[in-house]
Amino acid sequence: MNWLRGRGARRDPDLPTSAKEGPPPGEVATTDDLDPAVAAAVTRTMRLSLFEGSLTQTFLNWTSGSVLIGYMLHVGASPAEIALVGSVPLLAQVASPAAAYLAAMLGRRKALTVALALVSRLLWVLAAALPALPVPPELRPVFIVGVVLVASIFLAGNGTLWAAWMGDVVPERQRGRYFGFRTGLTGVVGMLASLAAGQWLDRVAAPLSFQVVLLVAVVTALIGVWIYTLQYDPPTVSERLRLRQVLSVPLREAGFRRFLTFAVFWTFVVFLAAPFVFPYFLDELNLTFTQVAIWATIASTTTLFTSVVWGRLADRVGNKAVLAIGTFLAGIALPTNWILAGITGNVGFIWASAVFDALAWGAIGPAIFNLALVSAPQANRVVYIAMYSFATGIAGFVGGVLAAPLLIGFRTLEGTYGGVDVSAYYMLFALSGLLRAFAWVLLRRVPETNAWRTRELLRSMRTGWKGAGFPWRS
Repeated sequence: MNWLRGRGARRDPDLPTSAKEGPPPGEVATTDDLDPAVAAAVTRTMRLSLFEGSLTQTFLNWTSGSVLIGYMLHVGASPAEIALVGSVPLLAQVASPAAAYLAAMLGRRKALTVALALVSRLLWVLAAALPALPVPPELRPVFIVGVVLVASIFLAGNGTLWAAWMGDVVPERQRGRYFGFRTGLTGVVGMLASLAAGQWLDRVAAPLSFQVVLLVAVVTALIGVWIYTLQYDPPTVSERLRLRQVLSVPLREAGFRRFLTFAVFWTFVVFLAAPFVFPYFLDELNLTFTQVAIWATIASTTTLFTSVVWGRLADRVGNKAVLAIGTFLAGIALPTNWILAGITGNVGFIWASAVFDALAWGAIGPAIFNLALVSAPQANRVVYIAMYSFATGIAGFVGGVLAAPLLIGFRTLEGTYGGVDVSAYYMLFALSGLLRAFAWVLLRRVPETNAWRTRELLRSMRTGWKGAGFPWRS
């Protein structure tokens, strides 16, 4: 990948200098195509990444979601501040191009990834120490938002470099199944972490409960950072780029530009509702932290299976059809179950939404990541991933910021319609769901070699379903 500015190819010191880098141009790599020494390093890194990802997912679950929202509610955050704390990580992604440029300038991808990861993790010590800091009570929500913003800037840079790094490590023909399995595995570990945190938060008084969770999260994450240092960083080839070219070069690639259009729209419509899902669970439905953790348990356990199935399917039929089905499902099934839970008071709809969450995001997560990789040329891939992070970050932030005024505006429309008490949350979820359901339209023009059409995949799935003895229609 040509992104190391002015430094030429670079090799991992653990490998012999005679190791070949991969198959001839135009062929799709697998570990069988590699020199044995390189293949061994790649396999070792893919295994280590499973451990690192599990630890990192634990850290992410304990510094976001219900834990973070609960901490914000404890310190008296307003709806606007809750929406903001869920949105600023997206805003922080505007720093991704700077991370890509810095990596190119320094020529040390692994070292920079480790440095950015360290800062992004250690900053959470400040959030844990908040009750002991001389911060006025009315400014504590703002302080947490500030910590999240700064930590997320470094996390975004870390994530951009990691994505390009792993895109070079994992052979293309194995990406779907590998990242599908990795998503499922890390989801299950994250689920166990969320369940443990939920039990702890329900039994221990705040703020000590939140402080302990955040500090353990930091320690866990630091072990993951250490694992980075054991991983293989493939040789890369540099191409001189100015800082402005980090933004302009990806936009010249028509295929990537079309993918970016889809990704920006998708992220925007998701974050119209995302900041208020957990507040809805906790405040509107009155779920406990343990119940929210059970929701995460169901979703993560199911994702372990769905992400592997979707990943293997994407390796066969391409990512576009898988992504189209996943986004449509995320638009129809998730908001519908959230709304029905509120209307009926039946928590069973929340558990059902966890299963649909796994079905939808088990497809979306690996497929959108892999489509970003295949839409970007291998040369300067880190620049393309940085642009993807930059653009979707802005889109998600704008969507998240609009979520609060939309919710407030919908509150003026609350009332009883057709004998049903309609909440502002229902309207917000319905709007986001409708827009999500039609995101697949923007996927049509995204190029992907040998990709199946969505209707072809659905026809094949219907045939397989009927062949298994199940009726397609009741």
